[in-house]
Amino acid sequence: MTAPFFEVENLYVSFAGRQRLFQPTMPSTKAVNGISFTIEPRRTFGLVGESGSGKSTVARAILQLTPISAGRIRLDGVDVTRVQSDDELAFRKRVQAVLQDPFSSLNQVHQVRTIVGDGITRHFGIKPGPEREQRILGLLDEVGLTGEFLDRYPYEMSGGQRQRVSIARSLAVEPDLIIADEATSALDVSIQSQVINVLRRVQADTGVGILFIGHDLEVVRHMSDDVGVMYLGFLVEAGAAEGVYESPSHPYTEMLIASAPVPDPEAQEERRRLRRTFRRDTEPPSPSDLPPGCPFESRCPVSMDICSREMPTATVARHGGYVRCHLHTSGPILAGESVVDFIRSATTRK
Repeated sequence: MTAPFFEVENLYVSFAGRQRLFQPTMPSTKAVNGISFTIEPRRTFGLVGESGSGKSTVARAILQLTPISAGRIRLDGVDVTRVQSDDELAFRKRVQAVLQDPFSSLNQVHQVRTIVGDGITRHFGIKPGPEREQRILGLLDEVGLTGEFLDRYPYEMSGGQRQRVSIARSLAVEPDLIIADEATSALDVSIQSQVINVLRRVQADTGVGILFIGHDLEVVRHMSDDVGVMYLGFLVEAGAAEGVYESPSHPYTEMLIASAPVPDPEAQEERRRLRRTFRRDTEPPSPSDLPPGCPFESRCPVSMDICSREMPTATVARHGGYVRCHLHTSGPILAGESVVDFIRSATTRK
């Protein structure tokens, strides 16, 4: 069987607790807990979840910016979990990032010509001159910018324009994988749509794979082919984006969906009623003191006794992916079906 183009297998990331004077050392923070997913060329895998769920830590671990506690990361079947210094340049060429805040991720004292062109010189040996200039102009055109931006500094551009420059910079080295970490969350809705359309067009033209990280399920759904839902470092549900959205198998996924506004007043009222059933005021467990059972149990409106005792194993979901929830193997035994109707009926009876 052919190995996946990009694979994260059983990834764990923990941060050591801080030492305090004359006090016990704080316990380690378990930021990512055994998550696995794959990405194929021309496809986008979306990671969605609330702030603090571990999404950006996954991105930093892949980019070699955060030490990995356990697990494997493979690119074209080659283990890149811990890239050696001799191989780092080749790895950086293949895996690029587009980050949340383009103002801080772009060098403010460099013009766009330098920001985009430095990677071309570094990785292809093309020094400043007509050839590099033509490449830069082609990249700007690819992200919807004109040559008049060549001499601009980041502070002379809007947020959407800066993010397009970030995308052009990542494309300059012809990567195989782009990690877009909250790449649209700091932008207005109309600009978000423009940036997403740029990423989708670039993917269609180049075949690049994309890991798209966000907290807005609607945006992630629009951008992604497949999606994974993270909660407190766990991947609680994963599958085809449309399938997960239309038939969520985990209560947390349904809570995220119910939190998104819709233009239909009746549907919005139904979502509002459903949101009230979740224990939104309950503090989630601390990543440094996770419970033995499901981490969502304290906020779940349909939790059972077993939820506080045992972490659920992965179960095949109706949408073709998988879900980690006891509702599918104990109690009602939903067997991978959507949890929406069950939550509505169970909370109505209470």
